[in-house]
Amino acid sequence: MGKIIAVANPKGGVGKTTTVINLAASLAIAEKTVLIIDCDPSGSISQGLGVPQYAIKHGIFDVFSGSAGFIEAIQQVEFFPQFDILPAGIREHEQEIRLMELAKNRVRMKRLLNGLMTSGRLNYDYILIDTPPSMDDLALGAMYAADSVLIPLQSGFYAINAAERLLGMIERIRKTTNPNLNIEGILLTMADTRTTLTRDILAAIDNQYGDGIRIFEPIVKRSVRFAESAVAGQSIITYDSAGQGANAYRNIAKQIAKER
Repeated sequence: MGKIIAVANPKGGVGKTTTVINLAASLAIAEKTVLIIDCDPSGSISQGLGVPQYAIKHGIFDVFSGSAGFIEAIQQVEFFPQFDILPAGIREHEQEIRLMELAKNRVRMKRLLNGLMTSGRLNYDYILIDTPPSMDDLALGAMYAADSVLIPLQSGFYAINAAERLLGMIERIRKTTNPNLNIEGILLTMADTRTTLTRDILAAIDNQYGDGIRIFEPIVKRSVRFAESAVAGQSIITYDSAGQGANAYRNIAKQIAKER
């Protein structure tokens, strides 16, 4: 069966959605089949891939509420024949509130994915779950369902504190609902290696976690090209294929795919 990776960080603005989109695109370029599940009510995945709201017929809200089937809600991504998404599909504030209520059943995602994958109806090499920038029930449900957690970590002042909170939660999940949950690794994002502060933070992260947790290399450096690609509704892989950002994500995808 395919590998399920939850991409999580309780701090916002760390490049989490950017990582999901570009890791998925990199795996698709490497001829892996990929599904993104957008569990962030903001719906940034579909925006970042150029899928307009009117083109979204169903989303994770409809799946959780029972008004659409999981397979029915999957949409194909332009540019990539092996790359699909299950969008958030939140159209009204009331739906977001209702989704949070439904997500209190934290094993809902796990049961959905296990049933579909075991029966052979859901057959992807990788399933990436984008999570909200919090420790809410949607994020926890994604980690209950996942094989591993990838942690995008901005090289900023609060980075280590955010990582500590998430790692503590992963350990509690291992002791209860998902004992086989692994840490895929820490991916440093939006790094400006020219500054002393960034270099000090990178050294601190490596010193604190380098022995027990993989820290992906290369790091993802800060670049305006990521913002430009999001506005264009494309991954960095198609928007700026020869750039540093695209090369970084392709290398990270190779490291993840090499282990399977």
